[in-house]
Amino acid sequence: MEMKLSRGAGIGASALFTLAFLMSACGSSSSSSTSDVSAVKQAWTSFFSGSTSAADKVKLLQNGQEFSQIISEATGLAISKTSSATVSNVVVNSPSTATVTYSIDLGGKPALQDQTGTAVKVNGSWLVGDASFCALLTLEGQSVPACSSSTSSTAG
Repeated sequence: MEMKLSRGAGIGASALFTLAFLMSACGSSSSSSTSDVSAVKQAWTSFFSGSTSAADKVKLLQNGQEFSQIISEATGLAISKTSSATVSNVVVNSPSTATVTYSIDLGGKPALQDQTGTAVKVNGSWLVGDASFCALLTLEGQSVPACSSSTSSTAG
């Protein structure tokens, strides 16, 4: 059976292909979101990894230079060399902020489970939010001058 398309059907098919193309182009924002989620996870797992150097941890933390001394001290501790983080969820709230659900293990044993923190995008890179780091320091009973600055105004 030979199939013939009327002129109107041909235009309709063309419109469908155009619509499909435009929708796939719009879908690229979700791949950007997927790439953002991946970048946030990478920043968090690297920051809390015992194998990441203090210098690299400073680069992975918002306002990291302000925390370089405490990061260097902590990275030198034996227990820190066994730390790791697992990110179970990332919600990108805006082009520059995300909410992170994570857990931290020390020596392969759970230390903190299902914590909520923040990630921030600075100069195109996703970083662990300094407010989250300050919240963890507070849990440890540590007071760090950088945590009382205005750059760390949100908890989490």
